[in-house]
Amino acid sequence: MLVAAIFLGIDYFKTRGAFPPHTFIGKVDVSLLTRDEAIIKIKQANIELLLPTVVFQDDKEVFTFAPQELGIAVIPEETVDYAFSLTHKENYINGLKTRLSKEALIVPAKFSLDEKLAREVINELAQKINSPPKDAGIVLSEETGGYHITSDHPGKLLKVDETLRAAIEALRSGSNVAPLAIDYYSKPRVTEGELRAAPPVYRLSAFTTYYGNHDSPNRIHNIKLIASWIENTLLLSGEVFSLVEKIGDFTAERGFKEAYVILQGELVPQLGGGTCQIGTTLFNSVSLADLEILSRRNHSFYFNIYPLGRDATVYPGQVDFKFRNDTGHSILIKAVATNKKLSFRIYGTPTGKKVEFSSPSIFLLGGDGVFHPATLRQILASDRPFRTAVARTVKDAQGNIIKEETIRSYYKLYGEKTNVPIRRPEPR
Repeated sequence: MLVAAIFLGIDYFKTRGAFPPHTFIGKVDVSLLTRDEAIIKIKQANIELLLPTVVFQDDKEVFTFAPQELGIAVIPEETVDYAFSLTHKENYINGLKTRLSKEALIVPAKFSLDEKLAREVINELAQKINSPPKDAGIVLSEETGGYHITSDHPGKLLKVDETLRAAIEALRSGSNVAPLAIDYYSKPRVTEGELRAAPPVYRLSAFTTYYGNHDSPNRIHNIKLIASWIENTLLLSGEVFSLVEKIGDFTAERGFKEAYVILQGELVPQLGGGTCQIGTTLFNSVSLADLEILSRRNHSFYFNIYPLGRDATVYPGQVDFKFRNDTGHSILIKAVATNKKLSFRIYGTPTGKKVEFSSPSIFLLGGDGVFHPATLRQILASDRPFRTAVARTVKDAQGNIIKEETIRSYYKLYGEKTNVPIRRPEPR
C-alpha cells in the first residue's frame, strides 16, 4: 500500500503541471513536458510534423497543398493550451487509467493562415475548376455501326470567398481538410443517360447531291466548311434546327469565300455562296426521315443539280431552313463533303416509316397569266416562270399511309442556259 501511495503521489505531482505520457501534438511528442517546454518544442518543430498537407475537396475534386503554399503557421501558445486542456479535463483517477492504457493521445495543432496568399492559391484553383457545362456526345462509325457515348459534365464555378472561409474554419477546428465551395450551376443540354436510353445510331435517312460542272473551288470550299460545322450535330427531342443559326455570319474571318448567290434576280459573287446546296441536301434528308419542316423556300432559279421541286434556299438575314426533331428521341446528323458531292445522313431510333416522293408535276405560266400543265422539254424551251408540285407520302411499318402532303415550288426560270443574268464574274 505504501508503494502504491508513493507512486500515486509522485504521478499526481508529475502530471498536474505537465503532459501525460503518450501525448502527441500532431507528430510531436510532448509527453511529460510542461507548458513552456512544449511551447518551445512546438516552435522548433518542422510544420510538416504538425500539418503534413492541406486538402481542398468535394465529392468530385481533390487538391493537396503543402502548408507553406497557403502561408500556414502554427500558433504555439494556443496549440499547447488547447492540448493541455484536453489532457487535464478528466479527474485524476480517470486520467491515470487513460495513461496506464498506454494508448497514444494525438492532439491537433492550431494554425494561422495568410489570407492574401491563400486567396491567390484558391483563385488559381478556380481557373482549373471553373468550366462551362459539357454535353454528352456520341462517336458513331457509319462503316461498322459501332459507337461510343462520352460523358456529360455540369458547369462548375468555385466560390473563392466561401472556400477561403471554409479553410480558415477547418484549421481552427484542427482539421487539414477544407470543403471546396463549388457551384454546379448549369446542367448540360445533352446527358449521357438520354443518349444511352435511346442511342441515335440507326439510319433514318440519307441524301446526296452532286456539284455541277460550273462549280468553282470557292463554292466547294464553302460547302465543305459548313458541312464540317453540321457534322455530328445532336438534336434532342423537340429541339429546332436552324441552318441560319448554325451557319452564323458570312465573314472572311470565319473562312468564307466568294461564290455565286442569287440576289435580286442575278448571280452575284458573295461570301458564303454554295450554302443553298447545304440547305437542299439537308432538306431532302430531313424530309426522308419525316421530321417536321418549319421553314423552307425554293430558289428563284432552278438548277438541275437539285431534285426538281425539292430544293431549299438559305441566306442569313433573308431565308432560313428550319426543322424540328419530333421523333420523341435524339437524332444525330452526319455530314460528308468531298470535291464532288455532299451527303447528309440522319440517325435516330427506328420508326419503321417509309417516305416516298412522286415525280414533279410541272406547270408553265402561259401568255394568259395562267399556269398550264407542261413538260420539262417545254420548260427548257421557254424563259417563263413555272411551278412544281411534288407529293410526299409517309407509310408506317405495315405499309399504311399515315401522312400525305404536297411540296409546292415556284421558279422564275430554269437556269441552265445563258438566260441567267450575271452581275460580275465569280473569282476563281
